[in-house]
Amino acid sequence: MKVSILEPKGYCAGVAHAIKVALQAKEDYPNKNVYILGMLVHNHHVVNLLNDKGIKMVKSFDSIGDGDVIVFNADGHSKEQREIAESKHLIIYDAICPKVASNLKKIVDEITSGHQVIYIGQEHHQETQIAIGVIEGVCFYDEKKKFDYSLIKDPSPFVLNQTTLNSLDIVNLHKDILSHIPGARISNEICPTTRKRQEAVQYLDDDVDAVIVVGDQVSSNSKRLFEIAKSTHPNIDVFMVSDPEEVDVEALKNKKHIAISSGASTPRDVIDIIYQNLITLE
Repeated sequence: MKVSILEPKGYCAGVAHAIKVALQAKEDYPNKNVYILGMLVHNHHVVNLLNDKGIKMVKSFDSIGDGDVIVFNADGHSKEQREIAESKHLIIYDAICPKVASNLKKIVDEITSGHQVIYIGQEHHQETQIAIGVIEGVCFYDEKKKFDYSLIKDPSPFVLNQTTLNSLDIVNLHKDILSHIPGARISNEICPTTRKRQEAVQYLDDDVDAVIVVGDQVSSNSKRLFEIAKSTHPNIDVFMVSDPEEVDVEALKNKKHIAISSGASTPRDVIDIIYQNLITLE
């Protein structure tokens, strides 16, 4: 049996940055409570790592006392959330992904200059919620629904998207927009590392007969990898796991070549354990 780990693997730059920010906050304030509003990144192994370091994940400000430390997560935060943090005199650390931060600036710049913005994303994903609320005038294009083009009066609106969408789907969504608004300015904002991961599962070696995607169910980019592997390789078995114990060893015993893909927030040691377990199979 051959086992390959697809590149890129391990944390993307944005995830590594977010973890570094959170750990720095605890190092700077070892005697204070340090909290993360929501999941820093979408992986329970990372949540457990930070928890072991004394950095706690909370769902609301109700659990945070005045003067504590808060780390805003990689997906960004709203103006209202910052105002609440400031009203409670919290020490603020911002772990937003630089790519997400760049997109928010582009949205503000475009609308400030008089253009409309069409933002493509998943309705309940935090990155999308922050983007469509960053400034009044953003028109949300739900990737799963038809878009109401009557909302657009601008002959050249700016189009951008959530960074973790399916790169195959986004091509068709862009075609739809251009068929209605030929002058639309398309900015394909799929994260470069996410795109490389998606291309890796799309273009597999000919002898690969099984794919394992390692990532959490709450991870949008991990789920996109699973979707792309399933849709582009309908005759190959594709599995998604978040822990080594979830790997179906019996289903893989007779495979010739297993490819391991991983989400952007999946720790490398989890991938390595799965790899080591598989290469011992006969």
